[in-house]
Amino acid sequence: MGLRFRKSITIFPGVKLNISKSGLSLSVGKKGASFNAGTSGRKSVTVGVPGTGLSYSKTISSGRKTLGIAFTAVVIAGAVILGLFKYKDRIAGFFGAGNAQKTAVETTAEGGADPSAIETYVINTSTKKYHLSTCRYAKGDNVKTVKESKAQLENKGYQACKTCKP
Repeated sequence: MGLRFRKSITIFPGVKLNISKSGLSLSVGKKGASFNAGTSGRKSVTVGVPGTGLSYSKTISSGRKTLGIAFTAVVIAGAVILGLFKYKDRIAGFFGAGNAQKTAVETTAEGGADPSAIETYVINTSTKKYHLSTCRYAKGDNVKTVKESKAQLENKGYQACKTCKP
């Protein structure tokens, strides 16, 4: 029996870097449908039925190794750039710059909350839950994004999501 190794690291939601003893690959997609490009030059598409273990994978090309490395590097760079644009508010808040501080100060003047406690949450007006923006349940018709503290949301009757634990 041969030694096997595989580790998958989520870079951004829907984008994973896969590490194995044969090289690196990048998977883009969600459960049920994904695209994979590896340093070996192999590119494949996989579709499946989530939760059943049933899937079908089709190799699109098995190109040369040097092209595979270049392609994977371009895809990883693209994924990082898209992720930076998607999460720019969170990144700015992490480094304490940008509109996140200004909004917190403005909100403090209005509501009297501690500026360090102000965060961006997604609230669901029908379930009365609040989520992180990356939570899988932060979707639907009755959701909106707010910049408030946990205390303010809980005073309005909202409860924290038990999945993302904001």
